[in-house]
Amino acid sequence: MPGSAPSLYEPVNVYKALAPNIGIVDGPFEYLIVAGIRMPLPFTTRMTVVRLANGNLLLHSPIAFNAALADDLRSRGVIRHLVSPNQFHYAHIGEWAAAFPDAITWGSAQTYIRARARRIDLHFNTHLGETAPAEWKDEIDQTLIPGGIFKEFAFFHMSSKTLILTDTIINIEFHKINQPWRFATWLTGMHYPLGQIFFGMRLPQLLQRRRTRAAFTKIRSWRPERIVLSHGRCFDDNAAETVLRLFH
Repeated sequence: MPGSAPSLYEPVNVYKALAPNIGIVDGPFEYLIVAGIRMPLPFTTRMTVVRLANGNLLLHSPIAFNAALADDLRSRGVIRHLVSPNQFHYAHIGEWAAAFPDAITWGSAQTYIRARARRIDLHFNTHLGETAPAEWKDEIDQTLIPGGIFKEFAFFHMSSKTLILTDTIINIEFHKINQPWRFATWLTGMHYPLGQIFFGMRLPQLLQRRRTRAAFTKIRSWRPERIVLSHGRCFDDNAAETVLRLFH
Protein backbone atom coordinates (compact mmCIF):
# COMPACT_ATOMS: atom_id res chain seq x y z
CA MET A 1 0.00 0.00 0.00
CA PRO A 2 1.55 3.28 -1.10
CA GLY A 3 2.44 6.06 1.30
CA SER A 4 3.59 5.90 4.90
CA ALA A 5 1.74 8.88 6.35
CA PRO A 6 -1.88 10.06 6.27
CA SER A 7 -2.79 12.66 3.66
CA LEU A 8 -5.60 15.13 3.03
CA TYR A 9 -7.91 15.68 0.07
CA GLU A 10 -6.11 18.82 -0.99
CA PRO A 11 -6.68 21.63 -1.56
CA VAL A 12 -8.45 22.07 1.76
CA ASN A 13 -10.80 24.90 2.71
CA VAL A 14 -11.58 25.47 -0.97
CA TYR A 15 -15.04 25.19 -2.52
CA LYS A 16 -15.14 22.48 -5.21
CA ALA A 17 -18.21 22.49 -7.44
CA LEU A 18 -19.90 19.15 -8.14
CA ALA A 19 -22.87 20.39 -10.14
CA PRO A 20 -24.91 23.59 -10.33
CA ASN A 21 -25.75 24.77 -6.80
CA ILE A 22 -23.85 22.06 -4.96
CA GLY A 23 -20.21 21.59 -4.00
CA ILE A 24 -17.93 20.22 -1.32
CA VAL A 25 -15.16 21.62 0.86
CA ASP A 26 -12.49 19.23 2.07
CA GLY A 27 -11.19 20.18 5.48
CA PRO A 28 -8.23 19.54 7.78
CA PHE A 29 -7.65 16.43 9.84
CA GLU A 30 -9.80 15.68 12.87
CA TYR A 31 -9.08 13.14 15.59
CA LEU A 32 -11.32 10.61 17.26
CA ILE A 33 -11.69 11.33 20.97
CA VAL A 34 -12.64 8.43 23.26
CA ALA A 35 -13.29 9.04 26.98
CA GLY A 36 -11.54 12.40 26.68
CA ILE A 37 -8.44 10.89 25.09
CA ARG A 38 -7.43 11.87 21.56
CA MET A 39 -6.74 8.74 19.55
CA PRO A 40 -3.76 8.77 17.15
CA LEU A 41 -6.15 8.38 14.23
CA PRO A 42 -6.34 11.40 11.94
CA PHE A 43 -9.29 11.29 9.58
CA THR A 44 -10.22 13.55 6.71
CA THR A 45 -13.27 15.82 6.87
CA ARG A 46 -15.68 17.12 4.25
CA MET A 47 -18.52 19.64 4.20
CA THR A 48 -21.24 19.79 1.56
CA VAL A 49 -22.59 23.17 0.46
CA VAL A 50 -25.99 23.53 -1.25
CA ARG A 51 -27.24 26.80 -2.71
CA LEU A 52 -31.02 26.99 -2.52
CA ALA A 53 -33.17 28.77 -5.10
CA ASN A 54 -33.65 31.77 -2.79
CA GLY A 55 -29.89 32.28 -2.55
CA ASN A 56 -29.51 30.77 0.92
CA LEU A 57 -26.67 28.35 1.56
CA LEU A 58 -27.00 25.10 3.50
CA LEU A 59 -23.79 23.84 5.10
CA HIS A 60 -23.99 20.12 5.81
CA SER A 61 -21.57 18.86 8.48
CA PRO A 62 -19.56 22.11 8.77
CA ILE A 63 -15.80 21.66 8.97
CA ALA A 64 -13.54 23.80 11.16
CA PHE A 65 -14.24 27.48 10.58
CA ASN A 66 -11.90 29.22 8.17
CA ALA A 67 -12.20 32.97 7.53
CA ALA A 68 -11.10 32.87 3.88
CA LEU A 69 -13.51 30.04 3.17
CA ALA A 70 -16.32 31.95 4.90
CA ASP A 71 -15.64 34.99 2.71
CA ASP A 72 -15.75 32.85 -0.41
CA LEU A 73 -19.02 31.21 0.60
CA ARG A 74 -20.49 34.61 1.47
CA SER A 75 -19.88 35.63 -2.13
CA ARG A 76 -21.91 32.62 -3.29
CA GLY A 77 -24.99 33.18 -1.17
CA VAL A 78 -26.34 33.81 2.30
CA ILE A 79 -25.09 31.28 4.85
CA ARG A 80 -28.44 30.41 6.39
CA HIS A 81 -28.59 26.73 7.43
CA LEU A 82 -25.96 24.93 9.53
CA VAL A 83 -26.81 21.23 9.66
CA SER A 84 -25.55 18.58 12.08
CA PRO A 85 -26.67 15.30 10.44
CA ASN A 86 -25.79 13.01 13.37
CA GLN A 87 -24.47 12.96 16.93
CA PHE A 88 -20.83 13.23 15.89
CA HIS A 89 -20.69 15.99 13.28
CA TYR A 90 -21.49 19.05 15.34
CA ALA A 91 -18.22 20.32 16.82
CA HIS A 92 -17.79 23.27 14.44
CA ILE A 93 -21.37 24.47 14.10
CA GLY A 94 -20.88 26.89 16.98
CA GLU A 95 -17.91 28.49 15.20
CA TRP A 96 -19.94 29.14 12.06
CA ALA A 97 -22.96 30.28 14.07
CA ALA A 98 -20.81 32.83 15.89
CA ALA A 99 -19.59 34.20 12.55
CA PHE A 100 -23.09 34.14 11.04
CA PRO A 101 -25.51 34.83 13.91
CA ASP A 102 -28.52 34.98 11.59
CA ALA A 103 -27.96 31.38 10.47
CA ILE A 104 -30.33 28.65 11.65
CA THR A 105 -28.68 25.69 13.37
CA TRP A 106 -30.24 22.27 12.77
CA GLY A 107 -29.60 19.07 14.74
CA SER A 108 -31.09 16.61 17.20
CA ALA A 109 -31.78 16.63 20.92
CA GLN A 110 -29.34 13.74 21.36
CA THR A 111 -26.58 15.75 19.73
CA TYR A 112 -27.22 18.65 22.07
CA ILE A 113 -26.95 16.33 25.08
CA ARG A 114 -23.73 14.85 23.74
CA ALA A 115 -22.23 18.30 23.19
CA ARG A 116 -23.12 19.43 26.71
CA ALA A 117 -21.46 16.32 28.15
CA ARG A 118 -18.29 17.33 26.32
CA ARG A 119 -18.57 20.97 27.41
CA ILE A 120 -19.03 22.18 23.85
CA ASP A 121 -21.14 25.31 23.52
CA LEU A 122 -23.91 24.36 21.13
CA HIS A 123 -27.49 25.41 20.57
CA PHE A 124 -29.89 24.24 17.89
CA ASN A 125 -32.60 26.60 16.71
CA THR A 126 -34.55 23.73 15.17
CA HIS A 127 -34.48 19.93 15.39
CA LEU A 128 -34.33 17.86 12.23
CA GLY A 129 -37.17 15.48 11.40
CA GLU A 130 -37.58 12.50 9.13
CA THR A 131 -39.27 14.70 6.52
CA ALA A 132 -37.70 17.75 4.94
CA PRO A 133 -38.70 21.13 6.40
CA ALA A 134 -40.38 23.87 4.40
CA GLU A 135 -37.05 25.70 4.10
CA TRP A 136 -35.72 23.18 1.56
CA LYS A 137 -38.35 20.47 0.90
CA ASP A 138 -38.76 21.50 -2.75
CA GLU A 139 -35.05 21.05 -3.43
CA ILE A 140 -33.71 18.60 -0.85
CA ASP A 141 -35.40 15.47 0.46
CA GLN A 142 -34.31 13.64 3.60
CA THR A 143 -34.78 10.53 5.70
CA LEU A 144 -33.45 9.14 8.97
CA ILE A 145 -31.18 6.10 8.68
CA PRO A 146 -31.32 3.90 11.82
CA GLY A 147 -28.04 3.01 13.47
CA GLY A 148 -28.34 3.28 17.25
CA ILE A 149 -26.23 6.18 18.50
CA PHE A 150 -24.79 6.42 14.98
CA LYS A 151 -28.14 7.06 13.27
CA GLU A 152 -28.02 9.91 10.81
CA PHE A 153 -30.10 12.00 8.46
CA ALA A 154 -29.48 11.36 4.78
CA PHE A 155 -30.19 14.14 2.29
CA PHE A 156 -30.91 14.09 -1.44
CA HIS A 157 -30.28 17.14 -3.60
CA MET A 158 -32.88 16.66 -6.30
CA SER A 159 -31.58 18.73 -9.20
CA SER A 160 -28.07 17.21 -9.12
CA LYS A 161 -29.30 13.76 -8.02
CA THR A 162 -26.74 13.80 -5.19
CA LEU A 163 -27.09 11.64 -2.08
CA ILE A 164 -25.42 13.39 0.85
CA LEU A 165 -24.25 11.06 3.64
CA THR A 166 -22.10 11.48 6.71
CA ASP A 167 -20.91 8.23 8.31
CA THR A 168 -23.38 5.69 6.88
CA ILE A 169 -20.90 4.68 4.17
CA ILE A 170 -17.17 4.75 4.79
CA ASN A 171 -14.90 4.47 1.73
CA ILE A 172 -11.36 5.06 3.00
CA GLU A 173 -8.43 5.07 0.60
CA PHE A 174 -5.57 3.17 2.22
CA HIS A 175 -2.94 5.77 1.37
CA LYS A 176 -4.92 8.35 3.37
CA ILE A 177 -4.26 6.55 6.67
CA ASN A 178 -1.38 4.73 8.31
CA GLN A 179 -1.00 1.55 10.34
CA PRO A 180 -2.56 0.03 12.37
CA TRP A 181 -5.63 1.81 11.03
CA ARG A 182 -5.12 0.47 7.52
CA PHE A 183 -5.40 -3.08 8.80
CA ALA A 184 -8.47 -2.25 10.90
CA THR A 185 -10.12 -0.60 7.89
CA TRP A 186 -9.33 -3.63 5.77
CA LEU A 187 -10.97 -5.93 8.34
CA THR A 188 -14.21 -3.94 8.30
CA GLY A 189 -14.38 -3.67 4.52
CA MET A 190 -14.89 0.09 4.76
CA HIS A 191 -12.33 0.95 2.11
CA TYR A 192 -12.02 2.06 -1.50
CA PRO A 193 -13.18 1.15 -4.09
CA LEU A 194 -16.31 -0.54 -2.72
CA GLY A 195 -16.82 1.02 0.70
CA GLN A 196 -19.23 -0.39 3.26
CA ILE A 197 -21.90 0.51 5.78
CA PHE A 198 -20.22 1.81 8.94
CA PHE A 199 -19.72 -1.20 11.21
CA GLY A 200 -21.23 0.56 14.24
CA MET A 201 -24.59 0.88 12.43
CA ARG A 202 -24.93 -2.71 11.24
CA LEU A 203 -26.28 -4.43 14.37
CA PRO A 204 -28.77 -1.64 15.22
CA GLN A 205 -30.06 -1.82 11.65
CA LEU A 206 -30.61 -5.56 12.00
CA LEU A 207 -32.55 -4.92 15.20
CA GLN A 208 -34.64 -2.20 13.53
CA ARG A 209 -35.44 -3.97 10.30
CA ARG A 210 -38.71 -2.17 9.56
CA ARG A 211 -37.30 1.33 9.96
CA THR A 212 -34.12 0.39 8.14
CA ARG A 213 -36.07 -1.09 5.25
CA ALA A 214 -38.20 2.06 4.97
CA ALA A 215 -35.14 4.34 4.93
CA PHE A 216 -33.30 2.18 2.41
CA THR A 217 -36.37 1.98 0.18
CA LYS A 218 -36.62 5.77 0.13
CA ILE A 219 -32.92 6.13 -0.70
CA ARG A 220 -33.26 3.69 -3.59
CA SER A 221 -36.32 5.58 -4.87
CA TRP A 222 -34.20 8.73 -5.19
CA ARG A 223 -31.97 6.99 -7.78
CA PRO A 224 -28.88 9.07 -6.92
CA GLU A 225 -26.18 9.49 -9.54
CA ARG A 226 -23.57 10.74 -7.05
CA ILE A 227 -22.87 9.99 -3.38
CA VAL A 228 -21.01 12.46 -1.20
CA LEU A 229 -19.38 11.08 1.94
CA SER A 230 -17.83 12.86 4.89
CA HIS A 231 -14.96 10.39 5.13
CA GLY A 232 -13.14 8.76 2.25
CA ARG A 233 -13.62 8.92 -1.47
CA CYS A 234 -17.02 9.88 -2.84
CA PHE A 235 -18.88 7.83 -5.43
CA ASP A 236 -19.08 9.76 -8.68
CA ASP A 237 -19.29 7.07 -11.34
CA ASN A 238 -20.82 4.02 -9.66
CA ALA A 239 -23.41 5.55 -7.36
CA ALA A 240 -26.33 3.51 -8.73
CA GLU A 241 -24.42 0.27 -8.29
CA THR A 242 -23.37 1.29 -4.77
CA VAL A 243 -26.95 2.11 -3.75
CA LEU A 244 -28.22 -1.25 -4.99
CA ARG A 245 -25.38 -3.11 -3.27
CA LEU A 246 -25.49 -1.42 0.15
CA PHE A 247 -29.11 -0.25 0.49
CA HIS A 248 -30.78 -3.54 -0.40
